[in-house]
Amino acid sequence: MEERWIKRYANRKMYDVENSRYVSLGDLAEIIRSGDSIRVTDKSGKEDYTAQMLRQIIMEQSKQSDASSVSVLHEWVRMGGSFLDQQWDDLRSGMEGWFKDRKARILKGLSREDFEELQKKVEDLEKKVEELES
Repeated sequence: MEERWIKRYANRKMYDVENSRYVSLGDLAEIIRSGDSIRVTDKSGKEDYTAQMLRQIIMEQSKQSDASSVSVLHEWVRMGGSFLDQQWDDLRSGMEGWFKDRKARILKGLSREDFEELQKKVEDLEKKVEELES
């Protein structure tokens, strides 16, 4: 995952430093969807606008989707940002725990012999790949 530096000018235009081109809010959303992160600053790089731009992307996407009902949005405003941050942290923590549990279950179900056999197969495949690359 790469972090892309985006400069935001006083006229609100945004410039992708890496690709030397101006970008739109939609372009930023695509960059994020592709797996990269963004860092949006003023032209000098001193003032950070990243959180503001991410909120703006989310708002623009919610305008395009009927999934966010007005009543849900009212509740979000009532709960405030810290509640949403906590919910996000809880979700992330839960997902990490779930993945860790699944990995443990998979490895637990393997006997030492099974694991050694899989390891040998991986080594054999690596050798074959090396031969093909040569």
